[in-house]
Amino acid sequence: MSSIISFLKLIRLKNLIIVALTQLVIKFSLINPFVNNFMLSDNQFYLLILSTVFITASGYIINDIYDVKTDKVNKEESRIIGKSITSRNAISWYIIFNFLGLGLGIYIAYIVKQPYYSLVFIYCIFSLWTYSKRMKTSFLFGNLQVSLLTALSIFNVALFDIISNGINKNTGEMMIFKIIIFYSAFAFITTFIREIIKDLEDIEGDKKIQAKTLAITYGIEKTKWVSLIFTIFTFLGIAYFQYFQYSIANSKFEFDISIWGVNKIAIIYVIFIQLLFLFLGFKIYNSKLKNDFYFISQLSKIIMIVGILSIPLFTYLQLK
Repeated sequence: MSSIISFLKLIRLKNLIIVALTQLVIKFSLINPFVNNFMLSDNQFYLLILSTVFITASGYIINDIYDVKTDKVNKEESRIIGKSITSRNAISWYIIFNFLGLGLGIYIAYIVKQPYYSLVFIYCIFSLWTYSKRMKTSFLFGNLQVSLLTALSIFNVALFDIISNGINKNTGEMMIFKIIIFYSAFAFITTFIREIIKDLEDIEGDKKIQAKTLAITYGIEKTKWVSLIFTIFTFLGIAYFQYFQYSIANSKFEFDISIWGVNKIAIIYVIFIQLLFLFLGFKIYNSKLKNDFYFISQLSKIIMIVGILSIPLFTYLQLK
């Protein structure tokens, strides 16, 4: 039983569930209710989710394989490779998951009649490998790489289910596509903030391997300010959406109109997200210890989940 638990920790089961649920939310709360000519049936879409989960799991495995040295410093108590699971077994699972993920990805690309879309999965596998091998310890490139892959997991739903069939500008498909782009950007920037904070959390171990992360290159205080700037930038971006909400909500029309994400409950929900970002900024500014950075990292993940959960809420309010 302990080996099973160790394996589930190795592949970050909780994170995989979040990835799968995010794609499910995009599909069943945005695309299926509002897009008439989506490409993937529900069963075919589940295969896309499996492909994403397999490749993501392989990324976590190869990351831990290359991180054994730093994990001995940063988190020896929770290290798995070399303790609960051998490196050889981990590599075997890495190969198996990549094979399954790529195979399913190629099949989905064939279903949507866009075979070159399979390059997306090849890119993800290659990107996760290069991140784990050398980009993770580089200046910002590793942070950007992980953030891009997170955003891509959301964008891929639109790529395979909407874009592959062509976007009909005479219907609401373009608006749905823009909403997905917005949430992809939201996932990108919240992940980027989290990755910067994780570099602060792991700074001691990264120094041991002579990494060149932002935290090591410019120090803790300047790195905190970089993450604060991006937090403020995101706060202002959401404020712009709030301005749109208030403008529509306070406008008078000749007849009743209904716009996705514009109602009293949606406005309150967005205010709650804004308060979370304010709290995040406050915690970043006052952080000093490793435990502080760990808390901020987890808070960033919670904010992204809360943001994604606005999709089914806004859709429910729109359709009821």
